Amino acid sequence: MKVLVADFDKTLFDENYIKNIESIKQFTDEGNVFVIATGRHKDFLIKDIKDYNITYSYLICNDGAIIFDKEMNALYKKDIPKQTAIDILDILNKSKFVSEPSIYTGFDITNNIDGDVNGIYAKFSNRKEASKLLDIIRQKHDNIDAYLSIEWINIIEKEVSKGRSIKYLADKLGIDGNNVYTIGDGINDLSMSDYNFNSYAMEVGIDKLKKGTKGTYHALYQLVEDIRKD
Repeated sequence: MKVLVADFDKTLFDENYIKNIESIKQFTDEGNVFVIATGRHKDFLIKDIKDYNITYSYLICNDGAIIFDKEMNALYKKDIPKQTAIDILDILNKSKFVSEPSIYTGFDITNNIDGDVNGIYAKFSNRKEASKLLDIIRQKHDNIDAYLSIEWINIIEKEVSKGRSIKYLADKLGIDGNNVYTIGDGINDLSMSDYNFNSYAMEVGIDKLKKGTKGTYHALYQLVEDIRKD
């Protein structure tokens, strides 16, 4: 049995998505495991999965902070400590360059700090100022990790990463790293090459990711075809 883990946006879901989805179906029909690893939370992912009938076994959401099986049971969850979250939200709410700060509990998006804090998100209007803000947050709290996506600040617990969650799943399934394949395109996919996996990058991916992987692919379905031949 082989495990393929793919990022969603610009990897699975791009201009080749029809061929990608068809190849994944063939891959899983042969008894293999397909995992989606994304920065999205589950509600922003499930609709697309259902609309396009994507076959999967596990979902790694919120950059690795939570893992779901296909029945949507949470198998793993790593939250931001409550006081840390309170302090970070206070910093974000005071910034004139940030709007819509929100908490992701792992299951829902809310502004209520009373529950779990699986991740914190906020929209920024100035990338340079948002980067400075993250530096301030990191200096005050060494127990979190944070990065900027296209227009959002993303904050998770420090030990959280896609790579760590993939390792957790591989160990749980008893799969050796040599039978695990990963592919992505962005900064939050870097950790997928930190372990003994067969890691690849999309041709459109960032240079730092491409330098740390075994090679690049133009489309996900091409990697699937090569894995099936192996």
